[in-house]
Amino acid sequence: MLIAEEMEFVASRLSAQLDALGHHVLGVVRDQAAMLASASSLEPDLLLLDLHLPPLGGIEAARAILARRAMPLVLVADYGVDDHVRRAQEAGVLAHLLWPSDVIALESALTAALTRFGEFRILCEQVGDLQQALRTRVVLEHAKALLMRRLDLGEAEAFQYMNRRSRDTGRPLGETAARLLAVEQQWFGQADLAGCINLILGVLAKRRPPWPWPRKSPRLSRIPSST
Repeated sequence: MLIAEEMEFVASRLSAQLDALGHHVLGVVRDQAAMLASASSLEPDLLLLDLHLPPLGGIEAARAILARRAMPLVLVADYGVDDHVRRAQEAGVLAHLLWPSDVIALESALTAALTRFGEFRILCEQVGDLQQALRTRVVLEHAKALLMRRLDLGEAEAFQYMNRRSRDTGRPLGETAARLLAVEQQWFGQADLAGCINLILGVLAKRRPPWPWPRKSPRLSRIPSST
């Protein structure tokens, strides 16, 4: 793993915690240029990224590295920076770690990032373009959150539900997620979907969704159908 952290004492503690969890730290870098160079040469399995990484911050650093290659990123952020965390997630960061933190929280963030990266790789294979996959992932995450709320599912279960639906219908994951959100917006007018409506419309631009799905069980009747 690679640590991109400006402050030495934070980097040292992160490195010690990673060692305690059995992970090998390939290196520590202090700015974006060194991060890009090290990520290219060392090819880490995961990158821990400081929100305040010089010169432009962790969000811009995330965009810079994801313009080159797909990899799981964990943002190391201060408490009380929810807007920055949201923007980082939209840029492609897969998990965040609030600092100061302990080994348990770090392990949880790493597990979440690696799990979501596995999902993202499936999306990349379907889309065939990294940047389009990053944009589509925003829709996918909204749809997962909807399923978790409506069906009381865990995050992994929500993804498995959409992945099964994608295979059953022969539609890509992005379109499956977009259809689900479009129906939710039509039926319930969820305000929290407004930020990704343009992405939803982009995914659905060439195909008009027939709805509703026939409901197959009482549990599934808790959400509107998306096929």
